[in-house]
Amino acid sequence: MGKLIAAERQKEILKKVQEYGSVKISQLASTFDVSMETIRRDLAYLDDIGAVQKTHGGATSAFEFGGAPIESRISKDSDIKRKLCEKALDYLPSSGVIYIDCGSTMTHMAQLLSKQSGHTIVTSSLSVANTLIHSDNTTILTGGQLDPNNLSMEGFQTTNFINNLKVAVSFLGTNGFEQHKGPAVSAFADAQTKQSIVPNSKQVIVISDSSKATTSALIQYANWKDIDCFITDNHLPSSIYQKISEVTTVILVDIDEAN
Repeated sequence: MGKLIAAERQKEILKKVQEYGSVKISQLASTFDVSMETIRRDLAYLDDIGAVQKTHGGATSAFEFGGAPIESRISKDSDIKRKLCEKALDYLPSSGVIYIDCGSTMTHMAQLLSKQSGHTIVTSSLSVANTLIHSDNTTILTGGQLDPNNLSMEGFQTTNFINNLKVAVSFLGTNGFEQHKGPAVSAFADAQTKQSIVPNSKQVIVISDSSKATTSALIQYANWKDIDCFITDNHLPSSIYQKISEVTTVILVDIDEAN
């Protein structure tokens, strides 16, 4: 098989997982004529979006394990995600509405905010809302159609609600941005939700670990110049740091002590 771009290769890997139930890194590297490290990155990305479940030496179908995929993703690299979110707290407004995106990193952000009080928080994420349910904050769900894999609301009702909002700061995630000129996600409905909140936010903060720089996602939802700050870890490749920092602020968080 000839070499494929990352997105095409990941799609083919997912097909093999669905067909055979499990795959091995060594076999995939041979099949696609790429390094084992490249396959590990592919599987890490597919695991992060809930498409597969990583195992020692390979991966299996995520849907053999029961429960929503996001539940397993929350614990993955939790120390790193928490450190990034702790840095993001520096951008909390003294007043005004906060928007929190869906995804596992955003659930960690909600955990930190649940220990604070007095905030008005809007979210499209059931996981975020559930985390905040006993906090001394006002939590507002956007409404919409439920995506059971990501425990998020999406569709017309979601974007229509967001289009009528004005928020002080939005905290957004990304599934990856290799080959893109801005943060990207793996589902059109998710992209539509994010595209709706960006112009209605006084500040837009994207939070993501550095592995997303070398993983591909389907659709870009914003240009880096539309993002006020990108918070990531200090393992971000220097060439990518230089490119993104030309158009927006990039904050590198030292995560080495978290490993």
